[in-house]
Amino acid sequence: MGIVMRVTALCTLALLTACASVNDGESGQLRGPMEFDDVKVKVQDLGPGHVRQGTVITPQAISQVVPGSSRSDVRALMGNPADETSQRWWLYNVNLPLDAQGDYLVCQFGVAFDPAGQVSSSKWRRPQCSARYEELVRPEVPEVEEITLFSDVLFGYDSATLSAEGLKELDLAAHVVANKMMKLERVVVVGHSDRIGAARYNDALSKRRADAVRNHLISKGINSYLVTAEGRGSREPLVECQGSAITASLKQCLQPNRRVQIMIYGQR
Repeated sequence: MGIVMRVTALCTLALLTACASVNDGESGQLRGPMEFDDVKVKVQDLGPGHVRQGTVITPQAISQVVPGSSRSDVRALMGNPADETSQRWWLYNVNLPLDAQGDYLVCQFGVAFDPAGQVSSSKWRRPQCSARYEELVRPEVPEVEEITLFSDVLFGYDSATLSAEGLKELDLAAHVVANKMMKLERVVVVGHSDRIGAARYNDALSKRRADAVRNHLISKGINSYLVTAEGRGSREPLVECQGSAITASLKQCLQPNRRVQIMIYGQR
């Protein structure tokens, strides 16, 4: 059974279904995992017998209970089960956290064993428990936010020295990086150039510009070990423009390609 619990109001948030006894009424034999019947009960009739108490078992420990694990492996990872009277399966009542305020879901988790005493399968009784468990064990993917600043604003043409206007724009970007409501993991600064000029020169220019932006972010309080810089030259254009003669119109057309990306990685 899955039950939402708040420590300060244990019974008021109980679901309207409860689990029947783990005994099969006529045979007295314990049923296997996921074979329980539901019992409907009105909220006003809920008593201590309908309130399931769980224990805290980390999702990481549960994830290590896999087919082939022994009973001793399971006990070492999850502790003593709530019910181990059957040789075929163990039942755990697990508190899965819902939020930082102390709410949790009380969930039944069954571990089935084969005749050799090794885990053959495991399963959460309720789909909401399985879904919450998957959320908890899913690897955290860093949130990524990107700020793109055009090089024509940050630098003079063919220059890696920040202009007065560029410093103002970069100060705003630094403020965004420093004040994001997240645990900052890393900041990647990537410089890009247009295709005018030799590829080697453009690679070097884009790297110098990225280094200039990195250094300014560090000067504004971003930890240096979190910030890296790289130059990708003209290899990742945003626009394609016709012509090879270096004209004002070609430079204007290629302007979006001359840019610096600031990619912010972190966890909220």
